[in-house]
Amino acid sequence: MSFATDAKLEVLKGGIDSDCCSIAFLSAIIKCCGELSISGNHKIKVEIFTEIKDLYDIVKKVIEQYYGKECEISILEETNISKASRYKISLPYDITEQLLKDLGLMGIDSDGLLGIENGIADFIVMDECCKRSYIKGAFIACATSNIIIKNYDNGKSNSGYHLEFVFNFEKIAEDFVKLLESFEIPAKITIRKNAPIVYIKEYQLICDTLALVGANKAVMNLQNEAAIREVRNNVNRQNNCLNANLNKTVKASVKQLNAIKIIQENIGLESLSEGLMELALLRLANPEASLEELRSLSSQKLTKSGINHRFAKILETANKIEKDKLRINTL
Repeated sequence: MSFATDAKLEVLKGGIDSDCCSIAFLSAIIKCCGELSISGNHKIKVEIFTEIKDLYDIVKKVIEQYYGKECEISILEETNISKASRYKISLPYDITEQLLKDLGLMGIDSDGLLGIENGIADFIVMDECCKRSYIKGAFIACATSNIIIKNYDNGKSNSGYHLEFVFNFEKIAEDFVKLLESFEIPAKITIRKNAPIVYIKEYQLICDTLALVGANKAVMNLQNEAAIREVRNNVNRQNNCLNANLNKTVKASVKQLNAIKIIQENIGLESLSEGLMELALLRLANPEASLEELRSLSSQKLTKSGINHRFAKILETANKIEKDKLRINTL
């Protein structure tokens, strides 16, 4: 089960705080994952489509409480890519028009005609608790996330943090951003395949959003995930640094050994000064040692900089020998 699905189930288990919050919650559910159509007898039909079966219990409770009616649930064929089961919640015909008005989904336009409300009706989210409930409904209805928890044993790398809400109309996306901003959660809007997407990419803001909708366990899981990722990233950075330093040491050592070999084969190491000869012999005996290790092996009190300077002299001597050989060969 995905991180987002687990979080949605956790939110549903928390229930709805009050009657007004139930209206806000159901309004968001129908707006974000509901479909309106006209039946054969010219009545409006409302159906909710979801992969979260537990959503039915809350929808059923609200409809029974406010309208004394029952709604139905049915399972659809698995036609989606994820192969997850999808469910259809059908609301009763005889209350549909009144329900849509009560939920702020239909209203009278400037011409006095009844029409669909593309945004979020102000009276639905007047109180802070109702705003939170509306965000809960939208989270369950249309939130997706790329977050993967504890995915470390299969060799796959983890992606960043991303939470998004997929809407049908730009107006509701804009209104939803304002709702999040009222809780100091800034979000952005983009368009993908003609659908407006409200997205949040910062780890802390995603934690704030999850806490806002009551997914506290999901917040803890995400915080643990972030801590593990940070440790792994630090270890990787340290390993990369060590590997880079090791490669640098090996390359320098090979260059020094080649220079010493040139001197040894052409003029002999004894031609060098006492200090340079000792360093050359130490390098021959310890081809993989770092400069710091050579410094500790030397009988002379040298600094790392001093050893670097002496190796520069050895390289300079070897280069001179090579140039002299080249000049003689070309005469």
